[in-house]
Amino acid sequence: MIPTLAAALLLAQASPLPAQTPPRTVHASGEGRISVAPDIARVTIGVDAQDQSLARANADATTRMGKVMGTLEKAGVAAKDVRTIRYAVDVQRSFEKSTTGVVIGYRVVNQVLVTVRDFRRLGGLLDQVVAAGANDVGGLSLEKEDISAERGRALERAMSDARARASVLAKAAGGSLGEALQVNEGGPMPIRPIGVMNIRAASVSEVPVSPGELEIFATVDVAFAIR
Repeated sequence: MIPTLAAALLLAQASPLPAQTPPRTVHASGEGRISVAPDIARVTIGVDAQDQSLARANADATTRMGKVMGTLEKAGVAAKDVRTIRYAVDVQRSFEKSTTGVVIGYRVVNQVLVTVRDFRRLGGLLDQVVAAGANDVGGLSLEKEDISAERGRALERAMSDARARASVLAKAAGGSLGEALQVNEGGPMPIRPIGVMNIRAASVSEVPVSPGELEIFATVDVAFAIR
């Protein structure tokens, strides 16, 4: 009896387990878009000074930028909304008489990125800084400072879009859509601004600003079970 039982146990251990059928799945991607109104403007304001003397070029740039900063402060622009983004000294050379170049002057550039929180003040503010000595104004963009809520809504729409696509595929395959098994968010998507323009320092008075809208874009890739 014991040998028979042992043989039965060995046979049971040696018997392969029945192969498991892999679950049927369907993969789909989805996208979501949300349009929002911008609530801030960002603009680059700077001075560009040139002279045969580096000391004079630097002094000119420093004096004019000081007046620009004072104008921004008087206009009520908070210190946290003004950030230096470039300060550079370029040596200007002439290659007419020398292959190595002869120094003929210097150029000093100082730029700040200014955040304006009231569009209605933008035109007048630019007029004031140009009058104060700014001669490098441009790169105006209209943005929304906090897009976390809108990005969340865009992701929800992307998920709904992926579910709808997957449902069609599952039905075409003879089944119905089951639960989501895996969800991957797409990489960071750029915010698509509509209101973007460059401004020439010579004609900034009464700058026409049409806020328009921004588009928040999100994508997801989802694996669903097929029932």
